[in-house]
Amino acid sequence: MRDRKAGEVSSIELITLGISLVLLIGMIAQWLSWRWGIPAIVGMTLMGLFIGPGINLIHPEQLFGDLLEPIISLAVAIILFEGSLSLDRREIFHFKGPVRRMYTLVPLISWLLTAVIANVIVGLSWVTAFVIGGLFIVTGPTVITPLLKNANLKERPDRMLRWEGIIVDPMGALAALFALQIGLAASGVIDSAALGVYILGAFTALVLGIGAGLGTSYAFRRSIIPVDMQAPMMFALVIFIFAVSDLIMEESGLLAVTAMGITLANRGLNVPILNNIRHFKENISTLFISAVFVLLTSSLTRTELMELWDIRIIGFVLLMMLVVRPLSVWIGLANTKVSLGEKAFIGWIAPRGVVALTVSGYFQTILVEAGFTDAERILPMTLALVFITVVIHGYTLTPLAKRLKLTK
Repeated sequence: MRDRKAGEVSSIELITLGISLVLLIGMIAQWLSWRWGIPAIVGMTLMGLFIGPGINLIHPEQLFGDLLEPIISLAVAIILFEGSLSLDRREIFHFKGPVRRMYTLVPLISWLLTAVIANVIVGLSWVTAFVIGGLFIVTGPTVITPLLKNANLKERPDRMLRWEGIIVDPMGALAALFALQIGLAASGVIDSAALGVYILGAFTALVLGIGAGLGTSYAFRRSIIPVDMQAPMMFALVIFIFAVSDLIMEESGLLAVTAMGITLANRGLNVPILNNIRHFKENISTLFISAVFVLLTSSLTRTELMELWDIRIIGFVLLMMLVVRPLSVWIGLANTKVSLGEKAFIGWIAPRGVVALTVSGYFQTILVEAGFTDAERILPMTLALVFITVVIHGYTLTPLAKRLKLTK
């Protein structure tokens, strides 16, 4: 029996109630979006803003405290793993060249252009600008997957956007971390040997993820793990791999779980086994996407929302949408069989999501502590880019696809 006075509520009960509310509100947001015919990602964002800074119903940072960040990180890891399970290289056999460019050349061009604009337009130092450039190459599955589900796109644009979103998501965090290490080493804040540690950490995460995927595939194909235990075992293993990789090097866990998912998807597992895992993961992923967006948007304060309307930040976001993304895609996909309509469509669609939001605070803190005071703008710039792209691309993706005749 708990020793407390009548009417008192313990912190554990408050956290339990908070988790249940976030999950329920997230699913209600998805349902209302379906009922009202609006993009789910927009509905979840608006619901989070309403219950957070709107009516002050939930304050996640006060409610969960230090648990908030690991809760969101683990949810993102599950979402990313679920998405990577769908990346079967056989589905892009006829257009693997353009898809490969979408997660190699296009992000690289975007990184460089974003850094230049952040330095020239916003006035950030080159170190901060390149960190932001790496961070903003992401278009993760938390935002692109709900949009693609409703758009019914033709195969090539659908696969190109989906592969980009899932593979580039962990790459964005690592690119920002790479820029951070280079910048701090060049400024004399840290020893140049830290760069070697970073490379070793990234390689370790990749090996850990691939190794876990190969081992799990072997265990499933040999029926070492029974069918009814495969999905829950996978769920536990993904969380463990993510935690271990992040322990070795911060922000590397997403790379590990993505590598694990892609390895599993391409190891020739029986269709019933893959379907069993995917069905379980899809349900969990839908629940987590809703919860994560509600948590993140309800965490914002009214002051932070007001900071989004700084004229330089708005100008930066518009340049990202109207110049950086289209230019990156058109240059990156030059001399390919991708049609003009597909280039125009893909060059417009690039909503930023959870990964950019969750790790921006980490990079801002590190840079400010190292003496780069201009890094205090990272969070408001991230918030502005995420919310504006989510809303605008959420409403324009399907109509634009129909206009360009890219739907099935």
